Amino acid sequence: MGDTTTAAGTVLGSEALEELREGFRGAIIEPEDAQYDHTRAVFNAMFDRRPAAILRPTGTADVIRAIGLARLSGAPLAVRGAGHSLAGFSSCEGGLVIDLRELTGVRVDPDRRTATVQAGVDWAMLDRETEQFGLAVTGGRVSTTGVVGFTIGSGSGWLERKLGFACDSLIRADVVTADGDVVVATENENESLLWGLTGGGGNFGVVTELELRLHPIRPLVYAGLALFDPVSARHLITTWREISAEAPDDLGWVVAAVCAPPEPFVPTEWHGKQMWAVLGQFAGAQEDGERLLAPLRALNPVVDMWQPMPYTIIQSLVDGSYPYGRRCYWRAHNLTDLSDSAIDTLIEVADRIASPFTAMLLANMAGAVARVDDDATALSGRSSPFALHLNCMWQGEDGDDANIAWTRAATEAFAPAIAPGMALDFFTELDEEEVLGSYGDKVERLRALKDRYDPTNLFRLNQNIQPS
Repeated sequence: MGDTTTAAGTVLGSEALEELREGFRGAIIEPEDAQYDHTRAVFNAMFDRRPAAILRPTGTADVIRAIGLARLSGAPLAVRGAGHSLAGFSSCEGGLVIDLRELTGVRVDPDRRTATVQAGVDWAMLDRETEQFGLAVTGGRVSTTGVVGFTIGSGSGWLERKLGFACDSLIRADVVTADGDVVVATENENESLLWGLTGGGGNFGVVTELELRLHPIRPLVYAGLALFDPVSARHLITTWREISAEAPDDLGWVVAAVCAPPEPFVPTEWHGKQMWAVLGQFAGAQEDGERLLAPLRALNPVVDMWQPMPYTIIQSLVDGSYPYGRRCYWRAHNLTDLSDSAIDTLIEVADRIASPFTAMLLANMAGAVARVDDDATALSGRSSPFALHLNCMWQGEDGDDANIAWTRAATEAFAPAIAPGMALDFFTELDEEEVLGSYGDKVERLRALKDRYDPTNLFRLNQNIQPS
């Protein structure tokens, strides 16, 4: 490989890479390598970027050396865990990618009820380990999502009303800063940095390892999916709202507009047609879950798959609907309420969905999420009773205009009910005003952390907080 001019206009010299290679234990993948295209691919196919080199550390020392190369060369730097960044931050054009997927260690301490998790672990890996001990922490609703990026971005999942967000269970983080220092952040040491990682994302360094507090969860949860004829949409959503208002914290679920998949459990006449779904889990006793769902079952679902199942099953139930390689333009919003007029808007927006792969989900919130003081984490907006997720997905560039337009129009339609504070991981595109508005009056506290740990903004491929 010869010298490469990066997207920032700096030159990444072949000598610099060769020098790195001498002391770098992991793989260094360059454009001419056979595995390059496979390795650089990310979840959101809207971002087809070609980094100058992909560095795959096998330990913290490799991460330090990779950061040093980026700092000295001036090359753009992206940090990749599972590659799920909707905004394409997992890669960069012409720069360096620190690909952490070789760091897959998980250690569960059942006595202390903690899990130590390295940066390449996804939720399927972690859930498989914790399940053996009847323990869990709020995890991503798609099991291929990376644990670290998910947690430091917020961590919204089926257990959030019972256990809070994943970031609420964060008790330690090992962070390699822009200077190459390793900083251990705990509740008693560098506690301000630990606070910044509860929603501040990758702004402050590369998190190589987390420690999470685990919680007892029944071996079987009452969970699943039910599909309904859209004719009953208004009655369904109203009933879902009424159940959610009185439900215990054990119930974490969504009502969603989806396209029925061509699966054996769906009657053939519904394949490819829009339906409304109720999906989620009840972490309490089965009889209580069945009692809660009874009013919905009275609406005669076309498909009813709610039943006792291992937590790991509900965690991966929708994985097939979220494969790598589709084009994605997502937005998500906290909602102040779900009025009758908002239900009308929900149905109208669903009727205009432009792609069969898109899902529009409405989640019930509050519970343990709202009981955490808003200043206790960098993430805001904890008191919102509902969250709207516009998971717009399609195939082929020719669908870009229609699908992006649908997502933006949906945001406009719900504007009167939108409250600030939604986790920024759920957005494909945000301007600086939206980023800062989401953090509210916590921005200056986060900026002070940025000034301390990354004053030159080396870690800028994220929902970025600019240093002073």
